[in-house]
This record gives sequence, structure tokens and C-alpha cells, in this order.
Amino acid sequence: MHKAISKYGLAAHLALLAVAPLFLFPFCGDVWTARVVLWLSFLASAWTVLEPSRRKEETLHDARFRVASSIALDPLFWLSLVLVLIAAVRWLNGGVAMAYDAEKQAWSLAEASLPFLPGGVSGSGYLPFASVVAVAVLMQACRHALGKSARVCFLFAAAFLAGIAAVVAAIACVFGNEAALLQAACSTVDATYPGTAFGLCLVGSMVAMAGAFERKWNRAMPLLAIAVGGCAIGLYLFASDMVIAAHGACVLLALVCSLAYAQHRIGGLVMPKCLAFLLVSAIPPVLFIMGVVPEEIKAQKLAAVFGEEGTRLVPDGFFALRSVLSSIAEKVWKENPWLGTGVGSFGLDIRFFATESDWAVLAPNQSGALNGWLQMLAERGIAGIAFFVVPMLFLLWTYALRAFHAVLNAISKSRHTLGALIFHPVCMLGPIAVAVVAACGFYDHSIWRPEVMMLVAAMFAMAGSAFPAPKKKDDGDLTEK
Repeated sequence: MHKAISKYGLAAHLALLAVAPLFLFPFCGDVWTARVVLWLSFLASAWTVLEPSRRKEETLHDARFRVASSIALDPLFWLSLVLVLIAAVRWLNGGVAMAYDAEKQAWSLAEASLPFLPGGVSGSGYLPFASVVAVAVLMQACRHALGKSARVCFLFAAAFLAGIAAVVAAIACVFGNEAALLQAACSTVDATYPGTAFGLCLVGSMVAMAGAFERKWNRAMPLLAIAVGGCAIGLYLFASDMVIAAHGACVLLALVCSLAYAQHRIGGLVMPKCLAFLLVSAIPPVLFIMGVVPEEIKAQKLAAVFGEEGTRLVPDGFFALRSVLSSIAEKVWKENPWLGTGVGSFGLDIRFFATESDWAVLAPNQSGALNGWLQMLAERGIAGIAFFVVPMLFLLWTYALRAFHAVLNAISKSRHTLGALIFHPVCMLGPIAVAVVAACGFYDHSIWRPEVMMLVAAMFAMAGSAFPAPKKKDDGDLTEK
């Protein structure tokens, strides 16, 4: 038992941190979710330094020193601290709100307490601050402290926990939980969907399946079946049809990569075994959806996909509404190009920038855009875009550099070039996660959900680290000690 905790304790803690908001969204608001994320971030950071994966013949003391040194020398770590500080300032610098001028008899949008610093609506910055802290912890742990088996364990545990969370949320829908039913409706009023995170975990479960067969985790396969089935339920219930289609394509791509890797490494009948496992895993979610999910939810989903006018992925009037909201976001950004109007302020901006004709398509309580990137510009400005892009560029540089060296090394050491270029499917998981979330960001703003940010950051960080690194004379691969 102690050996298992030593090998996979860090991966399990990181997975719990990454999917914790999925357990909480039907029952807790932003404040309690932020508190849980912060406490779990503290525990995960402690595990990162105290119990990292160890290399061959490496003592725990040496592993701790190696990980702590690599984190301290990582420029992304120091950049993350700056981003945490900026997120804290934005959280504390509230004050953006509707203000009434009695003399002019007119409403206006009050600025933050310190208008020259990033700000937002009072209280709206707490969860984003907690999310930035969690993302910083996950990036460093996945870059420096997880070995090969620990990465598979992270994906396994994250998918399993997300599957449990999806079943809990689905049962909450059955018993009339208002928050769960609101998210299951996938309204365009506030187009942020937990199903995006469930879809990412479903994609990760395909990679975890290949890793489980490679490591012969036969006793854990029932848990993986729960992961696959549960995440499929979560994607179906809590995502729009467009998001479901996008993640479905990514699941197929990840499955192909995983099957190719498993056949290359294991051979034999592993591909039929994987496909049979997925077929068996698909039976419980289908029965659950048919027999347990409320009819009104199923009717909404089926009507959107198999309407009378043919197959369609978006509801009527979607693009007209998206065009109006995008136009408002552009107007807001042009008036506040550098810092935006503040986190959580777009719902207020609509009331000042919407024209009379716009209200013909806008809902009275419209609070979000249908283009997450334009909403980010409106609320956070160019500075907010920079704070988002720069860490991704760091991860992209690591990924490209490691991939380049791995490909050159594989080609130089093997005559069978095609087989040598089949790397672990974790290497493909990061780009897939970034691509699908970025694409969906043009039609919703789920990218700013804390669980989505954490999963994308973790998967992209792991993808770069999963390529074989150039070996040094005194260096070894991370092993399952």
C-alpha cells in the first residue's frame, strides 16, 4: 500500500485538484469552489515537492532536490507567480458596478477602485484567482514531477473522478437540483458548459486505456469503465451539441493514436480488446440516459440534433445572437483596449452598448458572449490576452523543442522510421485539448471555467514532458519507484 501511495499519490492529488469543480458546481457557488480549489492546490504543491516520481536508482531525497531545483530554474514558475499576483490584484480591485448619477439622471458603469490596475465586479475575481493558483501548481507538477506511469495514473484518476462527478450531477438533475438543471439546459444566456471538462476527461480516458493495458492494470479496468461511461454522460448532459460534436471527433482521434501505440508496444489482440472494452463501457451510459435522464432534457438534446428540418448543431437564431454579442464586445474593447472593463462586467456592458434593435434578439438577463475570445478582450483587454498567451507560448516552446529532439533521436536510432515515430499518446493529448477548447471558444466561453483551465494546462504540460528527453550520462528515465 505504501509503495502504491509513493508511486501514484501525487498523480491522484493532482487529478482531484483538476476535477474538483465538477463535483461542486451543482451544490456550491463560486466562493466555496474557490476555497476548495485553493486548499487542494496547497496539498498538491506539497505532494509535488515531497513525493515526486523517482528515476532509476534515485533516492527520494535526490528526487525532491531535483524537482525543487528544476522548478526554481523554470522561467514559467516565476511567470506563474507574477500571474498569481495579478489575479490577486484583480480580485481585490473590485468596484465595477452599475452607478446612478442623480444630477444627470443617468446610469453609468463605475470603474474599479484603482482604474489603472486590472479589476472587476466585486467578488467575481475570487474563483479566477484560485484557478490561476491551481493552474500554476498543475503546470509545474506535470512538467517536472510526474513520470511515465504517473502521467497515465493522473489521466486515469481524473477520468474516474470526473465520471463519478457526472453521475452525481445527473442524479441531481433527476431530483430537480436547480443548478444542475440550469447547466443541463446549455442556455446561450451564459454559454459556459461543464461538459467541456467532461469531454476533456473522456479524451484523456482513451489514453489512460492504452496505458492501463500496457501496464496490465487488469484489476482497475472496472474503474476505467466507470470513467468512460461517466464522462460520456457528463458530456451528453452538460454540453451543447456543437461541443459534443467537437469532443466526439477528438475522442476518435485520441482513440486512433492510443490504439496505434498499444498495437506497437503490446501487439497481439490488444486492439480488439480495447474496442471490446469500449463497447462494454458504452452500455451503462446508454441505459442510464434512456431510463434515468429526465425526458425534457433528452427532448432538448434530440430536438437540437435531429430536428424536423434535418440535422443541425445550433439552435435557431444562434448566429444572429452571436453576431450581436460579438459586436457589443468589440465596441467595449475599443473603448477600453488595455485592461477591459473588468472581470464579470460583460453582462453590465450589454446594458450600455446594446441598441434597441439588439434587444430584439438579446435575452433580458444575457450575461455572456458567444465568443469567449472577444469576451476576454472586452473584460480583460490586451493585457488579459497577454497574460493568457505567454504561459501557453512557454508550454508550446517546451513541446516543440522536446518533440524535435525526440523525432531526430528516433530517426537516428532506428531504420523503421514509422514505428520509431509512434510516441506515447500523451504527447498528442495536449495539442488535442488546446485545439478543441480553442475552437469551442469561438462559440462559448467555457475556457474560463476553472476545471477547463486546469485540465488544458495539465494536459499540455504533460504532453511536452512525455516525449523522450535527451539522456545525460548520469540521468535515467522516470520510473515507478
